[in-house]
Amino acid sequence: MISFLKGNILSCKPTRVVLDVQGVGYEIHIPLSTYEKISTATSVELFIHMVVRENAISLYGFISEEEQQVFSLLLSIPGIGPSIAISILSSMTPQQILLAVKNDQITAFKSIPGIGQSKSEKIIFELKRKLKKIDTILSRESAITPYMKDAIEALVSLGFDEKQASTSVSSVIAQNPTINNIETIIRLSLKQLSK
Repeated sequence: MISFLKGNILSCKPTRVVLDVQGVGYEIHIPLSTYEKISTATSVELFIHMVVRENAISLYGFISEEEQQVFSLLLSIPGIGPSIAISILSSMTPQQILLAVKNDQITAFKSIPGIGQSKSEKIIFELKRKLKKIDTILSRESAITPYMKDAIEALVSLGFDEKQASTSVSSVIAQNPTINNIETIIRLSLKQLSK
């Protein structure tokens, strides 16, 4: 089994990269998050998940080991294939997946193309049973980003209790994974808390 590849980038697109590893070209499917980090690079090291089927061998590559391990966990869910798992990791970081599962944020998964209500519920149900494993995978990285911490503190100072604030902020980030602006996080959290 191939679990890691290091080589020169021959071609790089948002969904795949061709890697020259000592004269052999490997086509590797990648999530958008990996593409964003390697799109301007000339060489790269990728953690690989190999999928072997009767008629094909496919390689899926990730910039971090955490992403690779979460991808493997997603594949262990009945009905979730590599393309849906890649879509999830293109839309959410492993930390956002963890928060969405912990806070039952079905809408976070539902907003991803190819995933409806029932599949979202199934993902959350199955991953909840593997929370300990996800926590272990992500133990090297904190699930609380500096933005989240500041937003939670701001909401607490406005009179909301910490649990309410944390749930609301997690929900906002899970539904809007690209937000990196504390004012927007606070505004959307307040909107949610005032419902």
